[in-house]
Amino acid sequence: MPYKIEQTGPNEWVIRNLNTGKVVGHSKSKKDAEASVRARLAGEHGVQLKK
Repeated sequence: MPYKIEQTGPNEWVIRNLNTGKVVGHSKSKKDAEASVRARLAGEHGVQLKK
């Protein structure tokens, strides 16, 4: 699914699912939001992340 990162405040970023328009996550930095999107995309494709 495609995602979009949007800044909603000085230290607030949301991750929005472009298919549904729903907010699926929040982050305090753009860097963290980008990492979250990468993890979401990897999970959708069956990749298991190392801890």
